[in-house]
Amino acid sequence: MNKKTIKSLGKVFILILILIIFYGFFLYMKINHLINGKVWNFPTSIYSRIINLEQDSLFSKKEIEMFLQSIMYKKVDKVMLPGEYNVQNNNIEFIRRAFNFPDINENELHVKLTFNSNSLVKIQNIENYRDFSFFRLDPKLISILNSLKGEKRIFLPRSKYPMILIKTLLAVEDRNFYTHDGINISSIIRALMVNAMAGKTIQGGSTITQQLIKNLFLTNTRSIWRKINEMYMALILDWFCNKDYILELYLNDVYLGQDGNEQIRGFPLASLYYFGRPIDELNLEQYALLVGMVKGASLYNPWNNPKLALNRRNLVLLTLYNQGLIKEKIYKELSKRPLKIYPKGFIISDHPDFLKLVKSEIKQKLMNSIKILSGLKIFTTLDPSSQSAIEKSIQVSIPVLNKKKNLQDLEIAMVVVDKSNGEINALVGSSHPMLSGYNRVLKARRSIGSLSKPVIYLKALSNPKKYHLNTFLSNYPVAIRLENGKYWIPKNNNHKFTGQVTMLEALTNSINIPIVHLSIDLGLSALIENWMHLGIPRKYLKPFPAISLGSINLTPIEIAQAFQVISNEGFKSSLSSVRFIVSDNGKILYQNLPRSENIVSSEAAYLTVYAMQKVIASGTAKSLGALFKNFSLAGKTGTTNNLVDSWFVGIDGKQMVVTWLGRDNNKSAKLYGSSGAMKVYQKYLEYHFPVPLILHPPKNIRMFYIDDTGKISQEKSHDHQESIPMWF
Repeated sequence: MNKKTIKSLGKVFILILILIIFYGFFLYMKINHLINGKVWNFPTSIYSRIINLEQDSLFSKKEIEMFLQSIMYKKVDKVMLPGEYNVQNNNIEFIRRAFNFPDINENELHVKLTFNSNSLVKIQNIENYRDFSFFRLDPKLISILNSLKGEKRIFLPRSKYPMILIKTLLAVEDRNFYTHDGINISSIIRALMVNAMAGKTIQGGSTITQQLIKNLFLTNTRSIWRKINEMYMALILDWFCNKDYILELYLNDVYLGQDGNEQIRGFPLASLYYFGRPIDELNLEQYALLVGMVKGASLYNPWNNPKLALNRRNLVLLTLYNQGLIKEKIYKELSKRPLKIYPKGFIISDHPDFLKLVKSEIKQKLMNSIKILSGLKIFTTLDPSSQSAIEKSIQVSIPVLNKKKNLQDLEIAMVVVDKSNGEINALVGSSHPMLSGYNRVLKARRSIGSLSKPVIYLKALSNPKKYHLNTFLSNYPVAIRLENGKYWIPKNNNHKFTGQVTMLEALTNSINIPIVHLSIDLGLSALIENWMHLGIPRKYLKPFPAISLGSINLTPIEIAQAFQVISNEGFKSSLSSVRFIVSDNGKILYQNLPRSENIVSSEAAYLTVYAMQKVIASGTAKSLGALFKNFSLAGKTGTTNNLVDSWFVGIDGKQMVVTWLGRDNNKSAKLYGSSGAMKVYQKYLEYHFPVPLILHPPKNIRMFYIDDTGKISQEKSHDHQESIPMWF
């Protein structure tokens, strides 16, 4: 080879070297731009309500235990770790997980709650035995909104990952991670030899750094050029970034499954999806399953291929044993354990109807201040145990009612409200709670039937100079001339007319004619004004006499707003589903602090709810009262003409629930309020035990004995004589 050829080759070599350097600089800039910027666009996370506990607050031991179970706390004999709880006598002991609340980050905390029959009487810090006056429970992650790139993840710093997970991952995927320079030449050569002997690709030689490069920058297309880029970029990344940071990126980015069209990315989110618990609360065999899925999350998915997933998990455990990380006894014991994963969608469930309400409220109240729902934390008012209870009650009840009435198309709307502050604890707008579709709670405008009666009695009882629960109302037939010259002739359901009845008896037994006479006395304009006062828009209120019997079309959410006022001693709190919205940097963008306004006299509201208690004790809902005798529940049935609509409003010591049953085609549902909607509410109470409704009379309310003529009696004259509250 002459000098000229050598010189030419030298120039070519230098040129190639320059190109490699320049290309490397280009790749470095590409890596640097991403790594030093925003690596991911995080999706928006939706959380359940934050439960605030105070001494003497109205929480039962059963209610708190149900909530702890709903946020996946584990019941144990002895509490040792965050996410564990124990129940003994009237106490619940647990370690509250660390959580970033909207206003402050709080560490894990070991506490003991002490209860009497219906309230929380003591909150004690186990570590120093001091009492708290205020304490918060961490909320549940209920949904993750679709991200811009179709990826869902929860970011966790490297320091927060348990060391056993790190060791398991490195043992299986990259034993020399902390010593190589981004690529492992020996692993690559070994993989090439194995694949050549097999005649196909059966082993990979990629390091964790290479896998991360492929995930962040490259496609899955197999080619020599892609592999060269992957290796070159891995060298660059390893040169400019420390190992722990590379590992942190990998732990939060690795693909571990699919949720519909969205990818499950990172170990923290996968831990919740498959096991329902944070990544730092899993057992070794659970870590082994997740690490095993890294090789192929679709192939080794425990939902779709449980046998393959189990074998892969056990292979990971065997690897740990072979590398001396676990003893043989532990390997054999863990290998025998079942997968124990939760069903798909069981832990993180979108609750589509509730989410529609959340999105609608955000749009309505924040307008254009939040343009893209990305990276936010939205803290809602949803109560997981209440939501689960209405979903189960609907899934159980609807098929039974359809079969009983030989129907196939019964639909339902159900909304649960915390009556004290208007927060919506649960909501379902169809007979298929997990499917997104027409939300009847918000949109189904139906005739309300006898649900109008408590509202009319509320108006009358607001005038104590004229009306009391013992006031007699006419139960004689009535014909009302309409503007078109025709007559409206209302009837009682039993077609009987008893001359006169007290207001209390008329509401208890939902008698029609007395309420018509009362409405005439009050005046249609007063009735409409009263509905508007309770939050119903004027455009839905037509001045027809039939309004007295519920001939107005309202949505379940509008009914809920009206009865929230009645059930909350006359104080109105606007219904809401969102409490806080927090940005990705921890700034509170929006907060909805509960506010109330006294718009109805507390005395009138008290008397109305008292009468509604009689509905359940001895009236149209007495079958429900017989099942829950010691809870003093209040309620009202509602049925429309031809049994088209079945309604029920139920009130306990904490919640007010509105239930509607019917058919979208407006044909008969063949159900009364007591045989349809009330039965679903009854099932709800079986899944979500009620809090006793204890009424506290305002100072102007006194109890009086009433004789057989409805007049006040100075003393009790016989054993069955009734005493009723009156406003003087």
